[in-house]
Amino acid sequence: MRGGHAQDVLDSIVEHRSLKDALEGLHLSIGTTAQSSYATSNLVRKPMTPRELGHVLKNRAGTVGIAFGREGTGLTNLELRQCDATLTIPAVSEYQTLNLSHAAAIVFYELHIAAGESSMDGLASEQLKKTILGFLSDSALRSGIEEHDRAQLTRAFRNVLGRSAIRHREGSLLVEVLRRISEALSQTKEPEDSGTLSVVSETESGTRAWAEDTSGLPQRHDS
Repeated sequence: MRGGHAQDVLDSIVEHRSLKDALEGLHLSIGTTAQSSYATSNLVRKPMTPRELGHVLKNRAGTVGIAFGREGTGLTNLELRQCDATLTIPAVSEYQTLNLSHAAAIVFYELHIAAGESSMDGLASEQLKKTILGFLSDSALRSGIEEHDRAQLTRAFRNVLGRSAIRHREGSLLVEVLRRISEALSQTKEPEDSGTLSVVSETESGTRAWAEDTSGLPQRHDS
């Protein structure tokens, strides 16, 4: 069975062979989970609620993707790490896991209620967010922070970017600040640890190419 007048939705379905492919090109990706973690080290399972997500997305324009897990096992930690932020539906402990159709209905209802009519600001692109994380990781490396701590720092900051649904202008300003910090650190000391984070190494070439193009960014004027 399907909802009335839904044929256009079915006709527009695009199938992907992997979650990575499905998330490509999104401004913001959200992974769903029924399991929250109380461990401070498990940053991928620190989810927001559908209502909080609706508030975050209000007044933002961009392409947002929500990844729902399998009926039986949900999304793995590895899959959740590919997303910018995580989402959970608060439920009693005896029935934490909802049917996929019920979970989707609740999430989309909350997003619909929160939508409202207001001006829209463009969300930061995935490449811009990767550039922010790249400069952050580089600055942490040059500061002598160990690889494990850098990985935790990068994951925590990615959570912040995801929860805030950062705008393009805000992201551009962050890039400029982090770029200057990285440049200043490179002039004072060499990095003590040559290890790099996977989130940076996978996109290093794209990050560097993007960072070299400073068009549209606030420029430094030396007096």
